[in-house]
Amino acid sequence: MATGVFPDLDIDIRPTSPDEHRIACDTMRAALLNGPISDDDWVKAAPGWVDHMSLTAWDRDRCVGHVGAFLFDTIVPGGARLATAGVTRIGLLPTHTRRGLLSRMLPALLRDARSAGRPLASLRASEAVIYGRFGFGVAAESTGVVVHSRRVRPLRNVAPGSFRILGRDEVMMIVPPLYDRVATRVGAITRDDFLWRRYLGDALHGDKGSFVVVHTGIDGVDDGFAHYTIAWAETGFSEPYGEGEVHDLWGADASVELALWDFLTGIDLVRSYKVDERPDDDVLRWAAADSRAVALQHRFDEQWLRLLDVEAALAARSFRPARPVTIAVLDPIFADNNDTFEVSSNGVRRLGSGTTAEIDTDIAGLSAAYMGSTSWHALQASGRVAGHADATARADDLFAHRPLAFSGSFF
Repeated sequence: MATGVFPDLDIDIRPTSPDEHRIACDTMRAALLNGPISDDDWVKAAPGWVDHMSLTAWDRDRCVGHVGAFLFDTIVPGGARLATAGVTRIGLLPTHTRRGLLSRMLPALLRDARSAGRPLASLRASEAVIYGRFGFGVAAESTGVVVHSRRVRPLRNVAPGSFRILGRDEVMMIVPPLYDRVATRVGAITRDDFLWRRYLGDALHGDKGSFVVVHTGIDGVDDGFAHYTIAWAETGFSEPYGEGEVHDLWGADASVELALWDFLTGIDLVRSYKVDERPDDDVLRWAAADSRAVALQHRFDEQWLRLLDVEAALAARSFRPARPVTIAVLDPIFADNNDTFEVSSNGVRRLGSGTTAEIDTDIAGLSAAYMGSTSWHALQASGRVAGHADATARADDLFAHRPLAFSGSFF
């Protein structure tokens, strides 16, 4: 159990008991500029606090801070699914910020996650300046785009097949197992029942025009789906048209994803789709008749990663054929990560901290490069890691992976 007492504050940090979950939720919500959760919303939210790591900070009988983590697996290069702590629900009451509380709570959560056998931690940051000091690095980016239906068509390389729109009673039976089968991109995570009900909420209940469409290949096997919402634009009756939003879109390969886009952009009256999360190298732009019809709105740091067990995490992923490179790692939280590792196409080997390394990095640098989307060259050129250009070029040869990492799951 992670506990602690601050020298300047009589603060107790401990695992949150089930009867304290709603109190912790309200503390987190207050820190994120929201009021207490309503009774109706708590009924929906409560299952997400079960099988969930949770630490709370208590100033006498008042909950003043919370850090938590969902438990899921992340696909890493080579296809392995690595046990991950999905760090989330971080918040301190404004009365207790800037007093070192997060610097005690988050490392305690990371230690608990590693002790539970999770070599990897992942988070989605509300602020980009907070988590580097805890060893997190940006391992993958995502884009938000607007897709203009008429201009994007015709699309190239569309998989043949058929479509069906699911009834509400079919969604939870069909979509989660289909996702588990086709969402094999590096960076994708497993989703439990709570996450699914959160992501698919509009398609499961309510009065929005929110639907799930499934693509079936010519072999009769379902191989992709999209969750989308469509509605009339507020333009009056002079020129009525619809607008859409794509929440989730996964296919067994790029041609299936393009088939789903072909279906969506072919829906009558819908002129455009807003999409908040798509891969940075989304094939849609390259398959479009007019590449500018996939209009970039923003790029953001989607996946912050933190290796909790360097040797286990490196051993879990594959590397491309290239000459080996030696990497010295500095980790202020986990002492046994402070070592020099030889990485080759055959895997990883611990060399001992006394070995001279070709690349020197802190744990945030290695975590950023881990998925193969953030280049060692960029890290070295920006001064985030130290190493000769030849060594970082070899590291990129070993680590690089395409397509780029993408999670598509905000938590």
